[in-house]
Amino acid sequence: MNRGNPVGAWLEIMRISNAPTVITNVLAGVAVGLQARLSDISVPFGTVTLVGVGTLLSYVAGMILNDAFDVRVDSKERPGRPIPSGRIAMRTAQFVGVAMLLIGVAMLAFASPATFFWAIALGACILAYDMLHSVVPGCFVLMAACRAIVVVIAAFATSPGTDGSLLWWIAGGTFAYVAALSVAAKNEVRGFGMVARVASWILPVAACAPLGMWFVEGVAPEGAFLVTVGIGAIAVAVVSVVAGIRRAANGAARFAVPAGVSIWIGAIPAIDAATCFLIGRPLLGLFCIGLWGMAGALRPRYAGS
Repeated sequence: MNRGNPVGAWLEIMRISNAPTVITNVLAGVAVGLQARLSDISVPFGTVTLVGVGTLLSYVAGMILNDAFDVRVDSKERPGRPIPSGRIAMRTAQFVGVAMLLIGVAMLAFASPATFFWAIALGACILAYDMLHSVVPGCFVLMAACRAIVVVIAAFATSPGTDGSLLWWIAGGTFAYVAALSVAAKNEVRGFGMVARVASWILPVAACAPLGMWFVEGVAPEGAFLVTVGIGAIAVAVVSVVAGIRRAANGAARFAVPAGVSIWIGAIPAIDAATCFLIGRPLLGLFCIGLWGMAGALRPRYAGS
């Protein structure tokens, strides 16, 4: 990457390669919400766009503010980051981050009367995580809650009468996956400790949440093809996750853990695609696959962690 490129610096601080995985969380939530709209089978693209943009702004804001709060640690451990290296001024990062967060949360709050509380909760979790994660143990719960709340907001924006049992599987699975990922990635620069190794093996289990939803709740998309594709997407995600665990465990390589973390984050769209296919929303599933490819293309240039 060109260190003198201001656009590249902003894309780096935003961790733009992870952004597609946030949008696939939205699409998975929309798929769950559509199950309660049997009389209206079309995808509400206006709602999806509003929630998608609001979520993306909130995510980007969280990443920018994360670097702003972490500047002292990054100055020692990762001096090449945009703020410590001087490519982005601290006050500029703070202003842009706060402005984006306010706009994003406002968009989500007004997407539907059912999303107002959840939007405020999302904003609070983002701020709390950014402020506290480097000094308070257990803040990985806040990170996981952010992703789970995105699914809930998307579902309720699509339909206030969303099936709670389906939402529990998908939002709960997302929470478990991101929580385990956050624990496994903790202190990724320093190595892959025992706690991280144990947490990493929760990832392939959490990745199977859409399969559990399909099996337990009896969701039955028309045609065996969608079921096959959905199960296939989960299989790909699980194989990728295990490959990431093996990569992270390779302590001989300096960047082994960051490489594993990148693979784990990259598997999120596959899990979300499985949700969409198993619920019977192939269009949303195809969008997830496209975003999966986009994230993969961005990752070599812009690190996701």
